[in-house]
Amino acid sequence: MKHFFIGLLICYSCLLNAQNNAIQTALKNFDYETALKLLSKEKETPENAVLKARCYKNIARYQDAILILERVVKQDVSTLSTITELAENYQLTGNFSKAKTYYLMALQSAPANRFVRLNYLNINYKLKDWNQTIALAHAILQKDTLPALFPMLGDCYAQLSKQDSAICYYQKAINFNPGDFNSLANLSGLYLHSDKYPELILCTNRFISTDSSNQVINRYNGIGYCMSKNYDQAIYRLNKLFLQGDSSFLTNYYLGASYFAIKDYINAYNQLNISFQKDSSNINLYFYLGKSAIFSGHQKKGIQVLNNGLSKMIPNDSIVFNYYYNISRAYNRLSNSAEEIKYLKICYKYNPGYKSALYTIGQIYDTTLKNPEEALNYYLQFMATRPVSKPDTPKNPQVASYYNAVESRISELKTELDSKKNKK
Repeated sequence: MKHFFIGLLICYSCLLNAQNNAIQTALKNFDYETALKLLSKEKETPENAVLKARCYKNIARYQDAILILERVVKQDVSTLSTITELAENYQLTGNFSKAKTYYLMALQSAPANRFVRLNYLNINYKLKDWNQTIALAHAILQKDTLPALFPMLGDCYAQLSKQDSAICYYQKAINFNPGDFNSLANLSGLYLHSDKYPELILCTNRFISTDSSNQVINRYNGIGYCMSKNYDQAIYRLNKLFLQGDSSFLTNYYLGASYFAIKDYINAYNQLNISFQKDSSNINLYFYLGKSAIFSGHQKKGIQVLNNGLSKMIPNDSIVFNYYYNISRAYNRLSNSAEEIKYLKICYKYNPGYKSALYTIGQIYDTTLKNPEEALNYYLQFMATRPVSKPDTPKNPQVASYYNAVESRISELKTELDSKKNKK
C-alpha cells in the first residue's frame, strides 16, 4: 500500500510538471488563449490569477484583466507588481484617472522605486496636469539626470505658455539626442511663433544635414528662410517639398508668399490658390492671392478675392452697434456725458432702429448738461420717429408714455427759450 501511494504522488507530480510546462510553452509562444485554458484548470491562487490577467492584457481583453486584478488587490494591497499591473490595464483602457489612483497607491508603498515614480509621472502627463508633471520630473532630475524627461518638460512648459523654459528643455533634449524629431519640431514651432528666425534656420539646417528627408523639418526650414526674407532659399526648399508631393497649406502659402515677395506673380498665384482652397480663413492670404491674381492675368478673380477679404475685415453693423452701445453704457457709469453722447450718436448711425438713443441724448442735454437748445433738437428728432397709429392697431402704453412725456417737455422747453428771447 505504501508503494501504491508513493506511485500516485509521483504520477500527480509528473502531471503537474507537464501542466506547468505546457503553460510555460504556451506563454513562450505567445499563445495566450491556450495558456488561459490551461490556467482555468489550475487551482486558483494569487499567482495564477495575476498570470491569467497578464494573458488577458496581452490579447487586449483589459476589462477581464481588471476584474481579476481588482479582486487580487483587495485581498492583498501590498503586492506592488499586482497594483502596477492593474494601473497599467486601466491606462490601456484610457481610464487615466483610475490608473493614477493605483500608481499613487504603488508609489505610497514604494516611494523610492524608479519604475513606479516614472509611471506616476507619466500618468500625470497624460492627464495634462502640467504643473504636477513638472514638479515630479524636477524631483527625479535632482537625484538622477534622466534625459528622457527633457521632452516631457518642454511639452509641459509649452502648454503653460512658458516659452523660454520650453525652449530650454527642447534644446536639452536635442543636445542629448540630435535625432529627436518631435522635440525639434516643437522647438521649431516655438522659434517661429517668437520670431526667432535665425535660431529656427540654424537648428533645422543642422538636422537636415543628417536627415534631408524629413518633410516637417524641411518645411520649418523653408518658412524660416521666408520670414527672414531670404526668398530664393525659401523657394528652393519649399518648391522641392511641393515637387515631392507636399500639398499642405503651409508649404503652398509660404512658397506663394516667397514668389509674391520677388514679384513672380504667376507662380505666386498658383501656390496661393492651392493654399486658399485648403484654408480661406487667413486674412493676409486674401491680399496676396488677390494682388497675384490681378498681376497674373486673373483680374476678375482678383477683384472677387479682394472684395471677399474686405467683407471679412469689416464687421457687420449689428456687431459694431453692440460694441459702441456697451462703450456708451460704460461712459454712462463713469458720468462722462460728452463721451456717452458721442457713442450714442454712433450707435444710432449703425442702427437707426435704436430710436431711444435720440431720447437719451436729449435727456442728457436737458437734465445733465443744461443745454435746452440741443435737448429740444434731439427731442424733436425723437418725436419724428413716433409711429403713426392706425385705427385698428393696438397701442403700446409704455411707448406712448415716452412720446407723451417728451411732447410735454418740448412744449416746456419752447416756452423757456421764448421767455429767454423776450428778456433779451
